[in-house]
Amino acid sequence: MDILIIGNGFDLAHGLKTSYGQFLEFCKEQMEASNPVTYFDYKQCLATNLWLKHFINKQEKLGDTWIDLEKEIYEVVKFINKHPIVTGSGIFEETCPQILTINASNNSFNFYSLNKDNNLYLSIANHNGYDNYEIIEDTSVYRVHFDKSEFFINFLYDQLREFTRAFEQYLINEIMAKLVRDDKYILTLPTSNTRLCVLSFNYTDTCFKLYDHSRNPYTEYSIETIFVHGKVQNSNDCELILGTKSFKSSDDYAAISPDFNIFKKHNQRHKYNTIEPYQELLRLIKLPNTNPVFHIIGHSLDESDRKILKHILDADKNAAIKVYYHDEESQERLINNITDIIGEEEVMTRVQLIDQHDEKRGILRPVERTVLTSY
Repeated sequence: MDILIIGNGFDLAHGLKTSYGQFLEFCKEQMEASNPVTYFDYKQCLATNLWLKHFINKQEKLGDTWIDLEKEIYEVVKFINKHPIVTGSGIFEETCPQILTINASNNSFNFYSLNKDNNLYLSIANHNGYDNYEIIEDTSVYRVHFDKSEFFINFLYDQLREFTRAFEQYLINEIMAKLVRDDKYILTLPTSNTRLCVLSFNYTDTCFKLYDHSRNPYTEYSIETIFVHGKVQNSNDCELILGTKSFKSSDDYAAISPDFNIFKKHNQRHKYNTIEPYQELLRLIKLPNTNPVFHIIGHSLDESDRKILKHILDADKNAAIKVYYHDEESQERLINNITDIIGEEEVMTRVQLIDQHDEKRGILRPVERTVLTSY
């Protein structure tokens, strides 16, 4: 049984602008566009969404390095947990209702500027009677009233879900709706199997649309995809997983309050029910005579998905693991990361590092023929 594990590098290898940094650039362009898109109000989102403002501000400071949203969410959670927003003193006094004031026209907002004396963003006000929080808008500011500090966490999570919905609409309308089959590569696994299980950490269905034999006469695979973090879809509810790694007791900041657990991808996988197909795959791998072979491409193997990757890779200790890299820098990084996941002894006996474009052993082999078909 061949299991292809893919991350966002798979989409990027096919020229798709699916990185978070590219999405943030798109949002900034929409702010200035004379004819903005109509499927989602990105201008309004940029005016009022704290996470979008914060991410853009962070990206501008990083310059040419793409932002890692999941790590940044973690840093924000640690910062807010460390400061007295949660403890009921300092920024948020439990004895008083609060108002968070967001400047709609100023995109320089960042969470690290929140403090008791920063009245531009946070101030005490005499306002009572809200069960959770209430949003009041006018032309220049966006005010959110809180009765209790924990409602601030609820608000932040709702804002993150709004950001996730904005990203989902971008992927649907700007990426998948415009996807064309450009036969730049042939997907070739060293196996005679025609059924391919794809364990995708992406939100997009790129592999199926490009390489399932029902859509591409040049491929032989029947592809079944399991989406660990959800799949983009046009519906009223966004069920994509966007969060951070699990919290560790050894974090450099104080122990993170359980109130923030909703920001963990682990909790979201269960909340939005993306974990069950993955659990079924684990059970299948453990059956006798399954003989799984793992092919990993386009995934950084970094710590945010480390636990779930360890489960799948350790499900059968005899399974071969083939990790495909695109350059020497990524090769070294992947060696380190896969070692952190399963240990040096397992890497010595089970792992092969392979150039993904190698003419004999790679699985994305370049071809000269180009045939364009719109989906």
